[in-house]
Amino acid sequence: MIRLLIGLTGGVYRFDSDAGSGPVPVLPGLQPMAFAIDPKEAARVYCATYNRGLWRSTDAGETWLPIGTPQGFFEGPTAGAIEQRETTFVSVDPVPQVSGRHAVWVGTEPSRLYRSTDDGETFELVSVLDLPSRVSWSFPPRPRTHHVQCIAHTSDGGMHLAIEAGAMIRSHDNGNTFKDRLPNSPIDTHVLLTHPLAPRRLYAALGDAVLKPGRSFAESPDGGETWVYSGKGLEAAPYLYGLAIHPGNPEEIWVAASRSPRNAHAKGGSSIFRREADAWVEDAKGFPRDRSLIPVLATHADQPGRWFALSNLGVFSKEPTAKAWACLTAPEDWHGAHPTALAVLNLY
Repeated sequence: MIRLLIGLTGGVYRFDSDAGSGPVPVLPGLQPMAFAIDPKEAARVYCATYNRGLWRSTDAGETWLPIGTPQGFFEGPTAGAIEQRETTFVSVDPVPQVSGRHAVWVGTEPSRLYRSTDDGETFELVSVLDLPSRVSWSFPPRPRTHHVQCIAHTSDGGMHLAIEAGAMIRSHDNGNTFKDRLPNSPIDTHVLLTHPLAPRRLYAALGDAVLKPGRSFAESPDGGETWVYSGKGLEAAPYLYGLAIHPGNPEEIWVAASRSPRNAHAKGGSSIFRREADAWVEDAKGFPRDRSLIPVLATHADQPGRWFALSNLGVFSKEPTAKAWACLTAPEDWHGAHPTALAVLNLY
């Protein structure tokens, strides 16, 4: 059975596709930003939330507890905590440590990087990301600050951070030091992914095309040293905020696109495209593209060729041989919320 962990600005929901019932709220009122699943133990899931810190589930999203909390009411500051409550991204390193555990990485607002080597029991501040370009980093809705939007890990041990907005930075020593952005690297990355079958390759869904036409999507074949941009077919929807890659084919790429940031996040009017050769082709039949805020896209290794899209108008799925997207669930109380995160788990 497939379980979806759904993040909206109104909270976290759990939805079992074969249960015959609708989504169940498990963390109501929180603003989830990202989910991360432990490769060693799939039932262990982390959730970064804005203003409420980091949360962990050890039962595939049934129950959750906060972790990395700075202090209790009757206590002083706690060692091993995440100081910022604004956690904006969480990832789990796909390569295990010597202990067999997988390090948990957390990005915050303002941009800082934390690490846990004990499954989230304690955290250490790894870097304040004090690079020369930091003076120009700025998130448009809150121009005086910025945050870690994405963390991606490559097979050679590299770590790549997308700062919103202002930089794509990288580390090759487990986050101890970072190299500043390169002149031709993306500035406004919204989703950054890697693929196990494409070593050192990076994929990025961007907002750069709003100011630089043609820069909707970017790829790096060499761990972020060089970048190639594309936007053919996305001229009417150049602003990307969703990205998913086929688990078994690093060339099969889908993106969520919109005309502008306003359409994507407030007004509505967003669609889904897939890449064919050197162009992007709309593939959104059955998806409410005229009314939807920009969706979050996802796949799962045990469901190759099946695609998922989370919208404020529901959860949609496209089967490998289907010609259209199908709605799995569409709660009316989601309409005023913004989709933020989606994780797919296979319970058996």
